[in-house]
Formats: sequence, C-alpha cells, structure tokens
Amino acid sequence: MSHTELEILREWANEILAMEKARVMTVEEMNGTMLHKGGVTEDRPQDWRPVVLLNCANQLVMHILNARLRSIVEKAGILAPGQSGGRQGRSTDINLTKLEWVTREALAQGKRVYRVDVDFTNAFNAMSQAALWAVMRAYDIPVALLTSLYEHSTVRMAPNDPQCATITFDTGVAQGSALPPLLFLIFMNALLGLLTDRGQKLRISHGLKCGVQLRRKEATPAAEQAESVGQFNLIGFVDDLSLFAQTLGGAQALLEAIREFEL
Repeated sequence: MSHTELEILREWANEILAMEKARVMTVEEMNGTMLHKGGVTEDRPQDWRPVVLLNCANQLVMHILNARLRSIVEKAGILAPGQSGGRQGRSTDINLTKLEWVTREALAQGKRVYRVDVDFTNAFNAMSQAALWAVMRAYDIPVALLTSLYEHSTVRMAPNDPQCATITFDTGVAQGSALPPLLFLIFMNALLGLLTDRGQKLRISHGLKCGVQLRRKEATPAAEQAESVGQFNLIGFVDDLSLFAQTLGGAQALLEAIREFEL
C-alpha cells in the first residue's frame, strides 16, 4: 500500500479504537463470509464451516485488540496455569509432560488415578456472548469496545449476492478472526477456576506424592515439572480438558462442577 493508503487505514483504525467517542464498526465492516466444506452440498447447512472469512481491515483491528488483551491477561496472571492452549510461551508439551508424570508415578507409587477427558461439542459457536462479557467484567477487563463490535457481527454465505440473507448471531465467537481464540480462553478460564476451587475444597487432585521421582538418580524434566506445580486436578488445551481425581466420587464431583458451569 502507498503511504497515503496506509494513512487512511491508520485513521480508520484509530476511529474504532478511540478511548472516547469511538466509532462503531458497521455491519459491512464486521460481516464475514462462511466457508463451505466443498462438494455439491451447498443446500445442507451442516456442511458450511463455522469459520468465516473476514475483511483485512476488520482483521487489523482484531490483531491490535488481541495484542492489547493478551498483554492484560498474561501480565495480570488471569489465565490458569493448567491452560496451555493458545498461549505464548506454552504448548501441548507442558501438559503432556504433566500427563506422563501422573501416569508414571501412579504406577511407581501403586496408586490409582482416575482421568476424565472432556471435549465440548461445537464449543466456539455455542458459547454465550452474554456469559463471556460477564466473565470478562468479573476479571475487570474492559468490554465496551468488544460488545459494540460483536453487536454488529454478521455472516453471509455469498457476500456479493444481494439475495443472500445477512445472519446476525449472539452466541459464539467469530472464528477466523485473530481475537476470538483469546476470548474463548478467558471464558474457559472461569471453568478452570471453578474446577480448581472445587478440587481444593473437596481435596480432589491426582493425589500423588510429588518429589518422589526427584530423589531417584533418573530424575527427569517431567518430574521437575510436576514437582513445581504440586497437586492439580486438570490440564487444558483451549476447549479440551483432562480431569484427575483419586476416586470415582471425586471425578463425578468435577463433572458436576462442569454441569453447573454449563447451566
């Protein structure tokens, strides 16, 4: 882009991001195009992907908001340590290390640990936006700009077809955008906090003795990782969770906590 074009884009973005009297994005600016899975089944709604194609100007604003919001939640330590998905400086390796340690130490210590894997169906699209804003407000995260943006979030199957309906949605986040993965992490963080709190009150965790592996000559990084975090009852990767409990009753109590959260 030329300098003049970049300056126009900068001024437009600043209008959206202004602290006071910010201009709200229009429906056209927030509109996304749904993507089809391919083939000749355009008449089947279930074959249209929930991921949407967004315009570049929209994505520019979302990248800026994502950087600012990520700085807030990471510096403030808002996100639970058990969440390793979608975060800078973390990966599945961390939680895999914890899982390997639990498995190995359960065998070595002769103890039984119950593990429950949870995967939420259509999670990104079924999440309540109202609940998301409530969670963010509880963490003292400003939401005025985000709510105004999502107020005009729409999708179309064929944006250039005047006969194609514009669909407004009030659930889920706009997949395909730079910001929604972090928004979903914040939403899920409320659940992780509930599970951790419930586990501490009822003493539900993996229940293994930490530090046993470190006293052996074959001490491993996996053992050191588990030693540093102590007792925990979950690991997460975005919308996927693995729960840990010493008893079936404890595992059921954690599932009941998830049910309460869903309600």
